[in-house]
Amino acid sequence: MKGASMFFATKNVANNDNDEVEYVLSDSSMLLVKDNPLSLRPYLLFNLDPILTKPWHKLSTWFQSNISTPFETEHGAMFWGYACHVPKLNEIFNDAKASDAQIVSKLLLDDNCKGVFEGLKSLVDVGGGNETVAKAIAKSFPGLECTVLDLPHVIAGLEGRQP
Repeated sequence: MKGASMFFATKNVANNDNDEVEYVLSDSSMLLVKDNPLSLRPYLLFNLDPILTKPWHKLSTWFQSNISTPFETEHGAMFWGYACHVPKLNEIFNDAKASDAQIVSKLLLDDNCKGVFEGLKSLVDVGGGNETVAKAIAKSFPGLECTVLDLPHVIAGLEGRQP
């Protein structure tokens, strides 16, 4: 169908000598299924959360001010300063980045790309969040020492954390 969203796909099924069509989720919509290991659902929920959408309603105020971002106009702080004091935002952001990292890791460690890590002895993932990408790389390259650097409130409680 031209112009269709392709959220659903059709599948021909035979049922008692009748050809029927059933609707199934498309490959794209499968990325939104909660139990899919490569789900982007947390990323979508993060981007649609009111904490992030409300600043867009302040664009005219922001344009007329000297404030750095619409986010700061709405919340009175820059994103990172606000996130470290609002556990909900920190949680949904980390979940979003982890879901995104699952797909990035899968692509990054594909046979066509993983050669970039061969021969390396160490790797630092700056802003590596909950270590999703670093853990995937370390699993594929056991001899590679991986370090994650991130803000204290992001890495608090992670395994292997060093002071």
